[in-house]
Amino acid sequence: MTIDTPYAGKLRDALFKTAFRAFHVKKQETDDWDDGDDFENWHLEPLDGATLAKEYVKGPFEGLFIVEGQIVSPSGKVADCYLDIVLPERICEHRYVLINNVIARVRGRRSSIGTAIPSIAIEKFGVPQLFYAQENPNVGIDVLQRGLQHAREKKYIAYDLGVLLRTEKRFDEAIRAFSVFLEEDPHADIARSVYQERSQLYEATGQHDKAERDKRLWALAFENAHGRPPSAQESF
Repeated sequence: MTIDTPYAGKLRDALFKTAFRAFHVKKQETDDWDDGDDFENWHLEPLDGATLAKEYVKGPFEGLFIVEGQIVSPSGKVADCYLDIVLPERICEHRYVLINNVIARVRGRRSSIGTAIPSIAIEKFGVPQLFYAQENPNVGIDVLQRGLQHAREKKYIAYDLGVLLRTEKRFDEAIRAFSVFLEEDPHADIARSVYQERSQLYEATGQHDKAERDKRLWALAFENAHGRPPSAQESF
């Protein structure tokens, strides 16, 4: 997607011109992130690494980031783009595309030719659908699988991957992805939902003993969070 050329620090000199896959937008006193007219002059801090992760960011792992992306079309072909990501919420509001060799900032991930998704996994919790392109879900799955191989903190990438694999009915692979999450952090805030997801997948694949075990682990996680066992109505 990119070529390696000198980089002067501004968005117009970085996107589609450098080998960096992610950037942290460094807000200046005169910057207004909501002002789309001046986005080309935003100051960017280029980030290394195979994923977007806190270990590559100077300072808090929050704020506005620009990451390499791709627009996935129904034919399966992809077109280059970038996406802005607001952390810690992991909100994506705009895509950046080249139109007649000029960078354009366009609202939303949906375009006339397909759906834009990041080309780099993010080591931060968020909605897994950020990586889902209904035109070809395998593209996002591939992004997450590559990211999982390189990530230092794997749990949130594994969660994204598990959800997408479950959606595509690739149940055995989804179980393995959710297991990566639980092996890394069985006490995470969303561990209860992961135990429930995995239990239901075990049930769907005929692994009933494992499904029951995850139900018990879910109940323990519920009790640890709420100070009481789940009621019959709250159980699944």
